[in-house]
Amino acid sequence: MKTYEEKARSALKRIEGETEARRKRKRAVTKVLTPVMGLCLVAMLGVGIWQSGMLGRYNAPIPGDTSSQGGSSIADTTDNTAYAVYTDSVHLPENNSGIAVDMIGCLVYKGKVYTQSADFYQYDAATAQQLVGEYVGEAKGTLDCWSSQEDWATEFASTYSGPVYKVKGYSEEFRLCIYVNQGQEEWLQILDNYDGIGLNTGADLFEERLHITGNVESVTYRTHGDWEKQNSEKPFTGVSEEDMNEFFRELCSSPFVRIDPERDPGFYERAETQGHLYLNMKDGTVVELRLLDGGYVGSESLGWVFVKMPGELFDAVLAACQ
Repeated sequence: MKTYEEKARSALKRIEGETEARRKRKRAVTKVLTPVMGLCLVAMLGVGIWQSGMLGRYNAPIPGDTSSQGGSSIADTTDNTAYAVYTDSVHLPENNSGIAVDMIGCLVYKGKVYTQSADFYQYDAATAQQLVGEYVGEAKGTLDCWSSQEDWATEFASTYSGPVYKVKGYSEEFRLCIYVNQGQEEWLQILDNYDGIGLNTGADLFEERLHITGNVESVTYRTHGDWEKQNSEKPFTGVSEEDMNEFFRELCSSPFVRIDPERDPGFYERAETQGHLYLNMKDGTVVELRLLDGGYVGSESLGWVFVKMPGELFDAVLAACQ
């Protein structure tokens, strides 16, 4: 039986072999490339669907938020709502600025906007058998950065064209996939729904939706300095497999919190130590975690929402990402 490290090295070999193809595919579905200043301006104006990293999602009103009264930068979620926090609702105002923007891949399904996951998958028989479920419709491929509200309000409006399927092992309310065929390029695109979902503890995402318990094949990581560098992932060896399983249990049992970006706009930059974990799942998908000192675990899709899990084990895992 392979060790955790051997599995991680196998995963890295696969990742490195696919990196250039992924880069080309991502460029193929991107509608327009953007100057950095224009992209930042659009993000500041609150356009949630434009690609701008973790800081670009529009922050919807927080039920029970009393952050304007002072105190901690964590939003007050002590009211009687069903969930402690909600991810940001995607708001789609028309782009009347004349600025070309770099859109992320997305799909409108049953009134929710599904956005591309962090990975692409080669569309072959093995992948299809493992991931592709029931056919649900056809992605129209009609959206770009100048699309109107009417365009966005159309079922199966998307930046891709192709058949849409459920993903085996996941709820269609959270995850779908599209078989994309553009010329000589074809791949299976995974898309997830983070559009205004309610969360109490890490289990609401990492267990109920992503099913990480018992399904992590291997773990790799990047330092924060190497986060955006190609082929920079390394096998995660600084923590034992047993401790990593305990880390996943703590991740699922710890509460979600929301950071108020208006009161703490420098939250990300102030974190002196950060690291990036990649959970390579048995079904070939990948779950990315961003760790920030103080016990915060987030991801690009979560924006300003984090699991808060301070403690010695978290500190050990973060230290091993350096």
